[in-house]
Amino acid sequence: MTATILFATRNPGKYAEFVAAFHKFSPQTSIISLADLDYQIPDCIETGATFEQNALLKARHTRNHLHGNDKNLIIIADDSGMEIEALNGEPGVFTRRWNGHEMSDQEIVDYCLKKLENKTNRRAQYTTCLVINFPDGREEVIFGKNSGVILTEPREESRLKGMPFRELFFVPELNMMFHEVRELPKLKRNGYSLGHEVAVEKCATLIKEHAMLHSSTVV
Repeated sequence: MTATILFATRNPGKYAEFVAAFHKFSPQTSIISLADLDYQIPDCIETGATFEQNALLKARHTRNHLHGNDKNLIIIADDSGMEIEALNGEPGVFTRRWNGHEMSDQEIVDYCLKKLENKTNRRAQYTTCLVINFPDGREEVIFGKNSGVILTEPREESRLKGMPFRELFFVPELNMMFHEVRELPKLKRNGYSLGHEVAVEKCATLIKEHAMLHSSTVV
C-alpha cells in the first residue's frame, strides 16, 4: 500500500511547488492538501517566533483535527519566508502581516519594493522549515536555505498566486529567477545548491525509512 502524504496547506502555489519537488525523489507518492479533505480543518493560529515553531504548530494542529482513517496520514507542514538583509531580516515569519494587517500578494510585493527603495544592498535569504509528523507521534524538522537578491521591479511572468516573492527573488550567479533555478537539472546549476530541494529530498528519505520500519506503510 502506498502512503499518502497530507501537505498541510490550502495555498495552491505552495502545494504545487512542493508536489513538483517531492515527486523528483518519490514520483509514486500521493500528496494531498487540506483542500482535498472532505471536512474543514480550522485555520492554525501561527503564534511562533520562528519558522520551526510555526511549522510544528501547523503539523500538530493538523494532526489533532484529522478524522477517521485520515489519522494514519503522514503530515508535512512547512513555514517559509524571505529574510532581507537591509531590513534586518524582515519580513521573516510575518510575511502576510508585514505591515500590521493581512496583506494580499500584490500588497506584499509593493510594500517590499517601497521598503527597499534607495537601498543598494538587496541581498536576501529564503528559508524553509519542513516538519514531518508521523502517525506514531514521531516528528522530524528539516531546514533549507537559499540566497539571492530582491529585484527593483517584479517579473510579472513569474507571478503565481500565493507566492508573492516568486516574482522578486533573483539568483545573480545564474542570472535567473529562483523558481527558474528550481526547474533546472542539477548539472546545469553551476554548483548552486537548492536548500529547499535538499530539505524535500531528506523528507522523502525519512518517509521511506519510516515505511521500512512499519510494514503497514509502504512508499
